[in-house]
Amino acid sequence: MLFSVDVSEKKRWDEIVKSFDYYDVNYLNGYVSAFSQIGEGKPKLIYYDDGETKGINVVLIRDIAYSKPFLNKIPTNTYFDLVTPYGYGGFLIEGENINALKEAYKHFCTKNGVVSEFTRYHLLHNKYKEFFDDIKTYKKNVVRDLNLSLDDMFMDFEHKVRKSIKKAWRSQLEIEVDYTGDRLDDFLLIYYDTMDRAKADENYYFSKEFFQYINEYLKDHFVYFHVLYDGKIISSELVLYGKDNCYSFLGGTDRRYMKLSANNFLKYEIIKWAKGIGLSNFILGGGYGSEDGIFKYKKGFSPNGMYDFYVGKHIYDQEKYQYLVNLRKSELDFEANSEFFPIYRAGQT
Repeated sequence: MLFSVDVSEKKRWDEIVKSFDYYDVNYLNGYVSAFSQIGEGKPKLIYYDDGETKGINVVLIRDIAYSKPFLNKIPTNTYFDLVTPYGYGGFLIEGENINALKEAYKHFCTKNGVVSEFTRYHLLHNKYKEFFDDIKTYKKNVVRDLNLSLDDMFMDFEHKVRKSIKKAWRSQLEIEVDYTGDRLDDFLLIYYDTMDRAKADENYYFSKEFFQYINEYLKDHFVYFHVLYDGKIISSELVLYGKDNCYSFLGGTDRRYMKLSANNFLKYEIIKWAKGIGLSNFILGGGYGSEDGIFKYKKGFSPNGMYDFYVGKHIYDQEKYQYLVNLRKSELDFEANSEFFPIYRAGQT
């Protein structure tokens, strides 16, 4: 009733995911595979079906022995932990036999040496966030409901956003919709410069190969939007989309053209496009902190579209978990009281 699908089984993986009414791009093989290319772990699709209830969970399974603090200290292929790929995830479940699914999943994890699991729950489909006992929310994310008319959505933006979009119109900016990624090099110049300006964590500096993988294996689920001024790309964003939702994934604006309000113009054009193809939500995400400038900027497009972003933490084997923590305690700079989870990976990956 419960089994795992390997990332190499691309067709089978996506057929299972797309059999669910509320699947999203975060669960598709191409999305998850991209993160395996940068050493995030080995992707697995966990699938449960008892004839009445079915569920899926997408995880990256990591061999803890390859984490820097444990090199040559514990055997390989023995201690594992699970984490949601970058973005949103958690179990999607159809049916009511939840307890049987939970027991089957816990048995699967225990049998396969899983010590702990960290889940980033989907903003909209998190009905089963109580799947784990330890659920927390640290910040909110912004979602733009696309079911209003375009005029009503525009009026729902904060005044400063509407004003800046009108300013961009007067600057005669143009939009280019790119379904191929042919202008990836132009995108990367702006993206990396924006990360530098924001002093972003190194985890946000995705490689060119990462984007090339998305361009090749996530066809029909990605699109680049480029803002042009005098024929030059001055703002760019990669948008991922599934059945109902699209996501502001990664992007930025050339610092030399900030006064043209290209970034607000870009978001408005994405909203127009998303509504035009029948999507229901544009998920802008959150900020680096709980109420920082990035969050406030995104909130300007949907002042009433705040959603709690939940994470789930679970320990399957308390004895092994504590053993790993104890190994780290010999390190002088190890913070045993950190809120990081799992704590045995604190300060490392």
